[in-house]
Amino acid sequence: MYTVNSKVTPEYSASGEKLSLLAIFARSEDELFGPAGTLAKYASEGVEVSLVTATRSTVVTRVENLSPQRERSCTCRASGIRRACLFNFPPGELARVSVNVIEERVVRLIREVRPQVIVTFAPEGLTNDADADHRIISQVVTAAFRHAGDATQFAHHLREGLAAYQAQKLYYCVLPISLITHWGVQGLNAVPDERITTRLDVSAQSEIMKNALYCQRHRALDYIRWLTEEQNRVWNTEYYTLVESRLPHPTHNETDLFDGLR
Repeated sequence: MYTVNSKVTPEYSASGEKLSLLAIFARSEDELFGPAGTLAKYASEGVEVSLVTATRSTVVTRVENLSPQRERSCTCRASGIRRACLFNFPPGELARVSVNVIEERVVRLIREVRPQVIVTFAPEGLTNDADADHRIISQVVTAAFRHAGDATQFAHHLREGLAAYQAQKLYYCVLPISLITHWGVQGLNAVPDERITTRLDVSAQSEIMKNALYCQRHRALDYIRWLTEEQNRVWNTEYYTLVESRLPHPTHNETDLFDGLR
């Protein structure tokens, strides 16, 4: 599990709970396509940030013989996030694993970490080469968001002393069509702009995002590096769709994933 630097003052909700964000993705490079700035932003603010990947990395790194664990460590150091929790399933093999087994692990994480906010990709992912792993993780995380607060789901957790816990907000990290059209990027999925509910200003994390991009090699990531460095395209905003909220009055046009919580 990735947690914030202990030197940062913890941030608390209006009700006095420590703010916590749990991001769950299929692959180790996934967070670099959208929420890298978000994770760094909230870690710097004192939010407890946890980042989980379900499969081992398949990308080629810039550093020869860099292991997936060290590659992940590189990304997290660049983002100001420190520790890893990796499900360690083989990439491309999630379809062979019982969905119930994967969901039990995610529900357990939610009940252990107790985040107010959960972030993942939409089932189609952000890239055209997204596969079954991405669809499965998105669907499992969505189901786990609903079931973690139900004590009848995975009831053996209660016998282990792990109580049911309901997170407050579930977001899909997405890209708007207007941005992809402006960039002229091929190979990335996008959603209609009207589906965007939350826009985060991550301009203060631009250097951190660039450093994180250099930790891994991937065709689309290399193209984004080219756009941002050689073509001077700016990626100062990250975009989300609020999928579900347990708050009494969820809002749109948010500028904070913790809107309504602090």
